[in-house]
This record gives sequence, structure tokens and C-alpha cells, in this order.
Amino acid sequence: MMQEPNHTDPAAQAMSFAPLAIRLLKGVVYEEDARYWNDLVKVHELPLRRYFVQIGLDLIVNREEGFAYLRQAPQEETEASPLPRLMTRRSLTVDQSILCVLLREHLEDYTVNESASREPILTLRDMRDMVELFFRERNTQQRFLKDVKKTVEDVKKQGFLEELNSGDANLNDDEIRYRVKRILKAFIGPDELLQLAQQIANL
Repeated sequence: MMQEPNHTDPAAQAMSFAPLAIRLLKGVVYEEDARYWNDLVKVHELPLRRYFVQIGLDLIVNREEGFAYLRQAPQEETEASPLPRLMTRRSLTVDQSILCVLLREHLEDYTVNESASREPILTLRDMRDMVELFFRERNTQQRFLKDVKKTVEDVKKQGFLEELNSGDANLNDDEIRYRVKRILKAFIGPDELLQLAQQIANL
């Protein structure tokens, strides 16, 4: 007679959420990824929190926006043996900060209708237009516009943009489409948005 698995056993429990834990370590889990999302919010959230806190990570679950991610727990400056940094710090250049603020404001203003996702889609041309409007009558406009494609690529590497039609040889650069990922809201909240906007306004 086959023995039923013992889900109270810590090792067995860890194995049951291992695929989800690995997925979270690789990056953001979105509600659209129904398999992982449902396992997270309906079954494994509490045991995962307990598991990750042992290695200095906080599990952040935003049900309203539909995403979850890991954040390295802050450590006291006086701590004798701080844990090595596992999660990469997101440090933005001035150009990246400007684009992220513009994208964050666009994300905030984006109105979801019944047929649309929660994440707006912009072309590179759209982002150029946003930048041109922001930099109107500023001496630094041309320098920024010259490098806007590189800045978009850098922001994409940060996980805030997703390129949708890469490799299409029939498109010119300005027609390339990007999805603005709502995880940007987690890293630039209303307070950070205001602070960054004020800093950029003084450039």
C-alpha cells in the first residue's frame, strides 16, 4: 500500500514549493502566470515567507496589482556579519531615472478597459515623444534624445520594459513595441516618484 506524503514534514513541504521558490529567485511572478500565481496566493505564501526570511529575503505580494517579488531584507549597520547581497541593487543613471519617471507617470495614468491588460504598450517613437515633451526648451534635449534607445535598453534590462517584437527585420527602431511592466510601481512609489520628479526638474 502506497504511503501518503507527509506534508507536515519540513523537507516534504519545501519540496512542494521548490519550483515556485526557484521561480521567485529568478524574477517577478505576475498574476498572468496563473500556474505560479495561484500556487503562491492560495497555497504556499506563508511557508514561502518563513523559508525566505531564513536567508534574509522578504516576499512581497501585491494582490491589487497582481505581482510578487523578493526583496533583500534591510540589515542593521551595526550587524557584525551581514549577509552577502543576493538581490541586485537597482541603481539608475540620470537618463534612466528620467525615463523611469516618465514611464511611471504613464503607467499611473493608464486606464484599463475590458479588453486591455494592466500594462500599457509603447513604441520607441512614443517614448521619444514623451522625452521630447519633457525636455522642451532645455539645452540637454538633443544629448538625451541621441541616447534614448540605449536608455530604453538599459531600463529593459532592469526588468521595467519588455520588448514585444524583437527580431522583426521589417521594423525600424522607432516601431519596436515595449510593454511597461507594472513592477515599476514597486520600485518607484508615489513618494519616490515625487522626489525623482523634483530632482529631474532641477537639472
